[in-house]
Order: sequence, then structure tokens, then C-alpha cells
Amino acid sequence: MEELIPIVLFISIAAVAIFRPLTKRIGLLIEQAYNERKAVQSPQSDRVEHLMERMIDRMDRLEDRVDFTERMLDSRKSLSAPAEHPRMEGREAEKSKRRI
Repeated sequence: MEELIPIVLFISIAAVAIFRPLTKRIGLLIEQAYNERKAVQSPQSDRVEHLMERMIDRMDRLEDRVDFTERMLDSRKSLSAPAEHPRMEGREAEKSKRRI
């Protein structure tokens, strides 16, 4: 068992010495590909961001218009709602008695 420790240590050091330059080069290639892709997508992402900002602005304006319209309709309903007449309440009570 004790003979395996130096062998494993030697193999690990050799693997690091051999594979470190390879992994470093692969990492650089991945980084270059990422930077190229990012540079290509940048104008497109800027356009999408601009379009999203315009859509948000339009949605805000539409929301304000809907709120205004709802307030106007509520105020019209409250102005045009007929006042309940005392006789009407009596008639409604009579109708409900007849149904029972």
C-alpha cells in the first residue's frame, strides 16, 4: 500500500504538467468564442432592449388611459344612478312577499 503513494503522486504531478497547457489553451479558446459571440449579439441585444423599453412605455400609457376611463365611467354611474324612492322599496317588499 505504501508503494502506491509515490506512484499516485508521480502520476498526478505528470498529469498536471501535461494537461495544464492544454486546459489553459482550451480555456482561452472558450473565452475568445464567448467574446466573439457577445460582440455579435451586442447590437441585437441593444435593439431588443430598446424595443422592450418602448413596449413598457406604451403599456404604462395604456394603463393610465384605462384607469382614467374607469374613473369616468364610475363617476357617470354615480351621477346617473336613480335615487331609491321609498315607494319602490315598499313595492319590492310586496313582490318578495308574494313570491314566498
